[in-house]
Amino acid sequence: MINVMIVSRQEAAIRALRHFISEDPELEVSADSRGGESALEKVETVAPDVLIIWADENDPDAINLAERIILRKPRTFVILLVPELSIDIYTAAANAGCHNVFPYPDEGKELTDLIHRVYNAESGRLSALTTNQRVTWTSRVLTVFGAKGGLGKTTMSVNLAMKLASMKKKVAIVDLDLQFGDVHIFMDMDPKDTISDLMQDMANPTIDTIRSYMTVHPSGVHVLCAPKSPEYADLVSAEKLQTVLGLLRSYYDFVIIDTAANFTDPIITALEASTTILFLTGLDVSILKNSKVAMSILESLGQKKKVRAVINRAVEINSITIADVQRIVDAPILSRIPSDYMMAVAALNRGQPFVQSAPRSKLSLAVSDMAEKLAEGKDNFDMQQLSARERKAMMRKYRTRDASEKKGLFGRR
Repeated sequence: MINVMIVSRQEAAIRALRHFISEDPELEVSADSRGGESALEKVETVAPDVLIIWADENDPDAINLAERIILRKPRTFVILLVPELSIDIYTAAANAGCHNVFPYPDEGKELTDLIHRVYNAESGRLSALTTNQRVTWTSRVLTVFGAKGGLGKTTMSVNLAMKLASMKKKVAIVDLDLQFGDVHIFMDMDPKDTISDLMQDMANPTIDTIRSYMTVHPSGVHVLCAPKSPEYADLVSAEKLQTVLGLLRSYYDFVIIDTAANFTDPIITALEASTTILFLTGLDVSILKNSKVAMSILESLGQKKKVRAVINRAVEINSITIADVQRIVDAPILSRIPSDYMMAVAALNRGQPFVQSAPRSKLSLAVSDMAEKLAEGKDNFDMQQLSARERKAMMRKYRTRDASEKKGLFGRR
């Protein structure tokens, strides 16, 4: 629960902010104040996680209050809401040490998303100051690809992004399934703008331009959503996409690209821009046949060395083994994700990724393990290089068996 305190001279503004915040079950208003010394006393008593200051026009008291709290209470994160952004306001706020300055919100979700985003970012900054964590500065582009629809690419992209964000990484998702992308559905978001809208505003692109077209999830993950209708897919050119990915790398720790199961020019551009290609495959003949063909194409494109295989829905059926997959796909096996169809579908229907809604499930543990390897730069990990004992321990940790499997595929017990 994030505790929020509101400061405003206007009673109507306090009521409006309270109403907006009440719509989010993870937020709670612990106090409010009209400002001045009473606000400082309440901050001292309540110790809120986030302080929202609703500033009137030409209100020096608001910036003075923000400065005093930022200096004296570093664990209270200050958000300054102003009628209109301007150079003068930015300069005054920056001189006071307040960099979270935003215009008045138009709706509740805009405000609650803002609170989550600031809380996550500032908590990460504070953690970095108080711990001796090793920092990795190099940005990574992870393209989640597979040779067939329905392999779980979007599920993997979303849950991997959420887990990396929880590890205080700056994460972006680019939904490159340009005709039927649905990352926003998996994350329960209603995007205002999409990648096709961005492509029409690429005269002098900057990272700020791109971010203005992204939708922000409460976890802190930024999403560049797929077009709202298939006919807009043609607006996304490979050349412009290359520019976008380059700019995203300058800002985010991880850029995760969700793809369709084809080799269009934009997807080839994404594959070429990748530092690692997470190649989803499975333990059935049809998937492996397509995977072998796709790997041949990746080899012809000069991208095979980047490939790390991820075996999804890995229910053992004896006829096809992990060793068979490695032989057919001919790539290191980074991870094996257990099969839990009910968990995955329930998470999708709720719009809440399972690493968030069920963090101790075996699905979440497997994705978390992969996220930790990627965060630590262990992209070259290969399950098949483990000893037999280590491999068995890992498989036992994430193994789930469907009821049908317990009985045997053909009804045997």
